Amino acid sequence: MSSFDIEFVSVTDIGKIREKNEDSVLVVSELGLGVVADGMGGHSAGEIASNIAVNVLAETIRKINNHQLKIPDTFLPSVDETGRKILMAANLANAAIYSTAQSSSVYRMMGTTMTGVLFDKDFATTVHVGDSRLYLFRNDHLVQITTDHSLATEHVRRGLLTRSEADHSKIQNVLTRAMGIKKNIEFDLLKFPVKPGDVLLLCSDGLYKGLSEENMKDILHAGQKTPLVKLCKQLVRQSNEKDGQDNISAVLIKILPPKKTSFRQRLRRIFFRS
Repeated sequence: MSSFDIEFVSVTDIGKIREKNEDSVLVVSELGLGVVADGMGGHSAGEIASNIAVNVLAETIRKINNHQLKIPDTFLPSVDETGRKILMAANLANAAIYSTAQSSSVYRMMGTTMTGVLFDKDFATTVHVGDSRLYLFRNDHLVQITTDHSLATEHVRRGLLTRSEADHSKIQNVLTRAMGIKKNIEFDLLKFPVKPGDVLLLCSDGLYKGLSEENMKDILHAGQKTPLVKLCKQLVRQSNEKDGQDNISAVLIKILPPKKTSFRQRLRRIFFRS
């Protein structure tokens, strides 16, 4: 686990016009895990897909940690242990969604995005597919860590649209990659160091449709002394007020210095270990 303390909070909202919330969020502090998934597919299928994604991801990581499940030696041997763990969990989640989608015509076209982050020592490892995002807020700068798997982003890469044009384009919602659509899909795997004071923001596209990155940065800057759950609610509420055309979900993660222990607490730990 990490060498510092981590605070996790999550908030999700149906928005102004949707009849149901197809987003799923999950934080599991004992695993050092936060994840957001944005389902699609109509009926209740999107909600089911996103729910499978976050829960299978977490349960698989838990089973690996508890030695109830072993990562095969042949599975991505060049990747470090944390990366192999979260990628295996993501692959099993995708397989579960794909299998459910094939089981009934009602679920045939269901799928979901997923962006999850797993902490180990002084690093965050991210698994990502779709257009949910992970941002890092550090030293008053907000940086998007993930890359959207969308047609709009592909057009930006090819010089056909500017970033600003892409954010308001009709093709913004057309995904080039998502979970559940194929039996095997490619996830992005990213690893980066974190330090006390960092704030990580995972969100579905409903959040950044209502808030620009400048808006997000201003809210995070002004709320550095605000309780994390209140800050997360503020992000979701302001996005909903400005847009609200989609479900809105956010996970905020704050990296804190390790808690100092007293001499008596250290003695108790030594005593109970012996």
